[in-house]
Amino acid sequence: MEIHQKITDLIRSKRTQLPTLPVIVTNILKVAGDESASAKDLVDIISKDKAISNKILRLANSAYYGFSKNVDSIFQATVIIGFDEIIGLTIGMSVFSTLHEKGPHSILDMQDLWMHAIGCGSVAKKIVKKTVPGAAEQIFMAGLLHDIGKVIFTIYFPEEYRTVLEDAKESQTPLHHKEKETFGLDHAMLAGLLMESWKFPDDLLLPSSFHHNSAACPPNYQHHAMIIELANSLCQRAGIGYSGNPVIARTENISHKLGLTDQDVKTIVKELKEQRSEIEEFFELIT
Repeated sequence: MEIHQKITDLIRSKRTQLPTLPVIVTNILKVAGDESASAKDLVDIISKDKAISNKILRLANSAYYGFSKNVDSIFQATVIIGFDEIIGLTIGMSVFSTLHEKGPHSILDMQDLWMHAIGCGSVAKKIVKKTVPGAAEQIFMAGLLHDIGKVIFTIYFPEEYRTVLEDAKESQTPLHHKEKETFGLDHAMLAGLLMESWKFPDDLLLPSSFHHNSAACPPNYQHHAMIIELANSLCQRAGIGYSGNPVIARTENISHKLGLTDQDVKTIVKELKEQRSEIEEFFELIT
């Protein structure tokens, strides 16, 4: 059986040991898709999970969100951080926890990978605020989860993926190109398959699936795919974490399509570097 088929079967077969997400994620996704849902509905769900609740409160009081007063309730944290971002954080932390337990760190450093992911989420938010103020904050979650396909490669195909990572570094070839050569699909496509199996909505699934080829993303989701593609590159430029990819993609065309000037891009990278300690704190709080 070809390795591509093995991967597809892994994702789609109910008999595999693919990580399953906690019930809280299913409930949160229902709230996210319900236009009539309120902050109270969200708080009720989160409050039932003490581990997630504690992390949310610690994050709300962290330097990352810059709030000076003591936040001591989930409702208050929701008001401060934002309804959509609380949803993204809760799902992101649940996915992080589920996959982090299984990932062998000797192949791809999980701390570096998740630092990169947090950086991408942070950059994606900055880009949204500069280009489409008021847009949904779920973009943070897409940035946080865009590389989960790499974790699946690491867990289920460790030796093959070790070779892919080494070959990419030695030849200075983009990692997703080497992945396609070996597996028949790259980590972005794999992330899409995984999110589909978890029944994630298209506005999260598609930008993540096309973050290396936003031009091919379906039109309704292309803008967010461009944001994740640009965020991925800028996070690499800022040196936040390491995703295993030795090559920084050229994204000038994408930044210009999004209406960003070269100075805007330099400013975002500078801000991200300055935010390093806060991102490191964020990582410590969600693990």
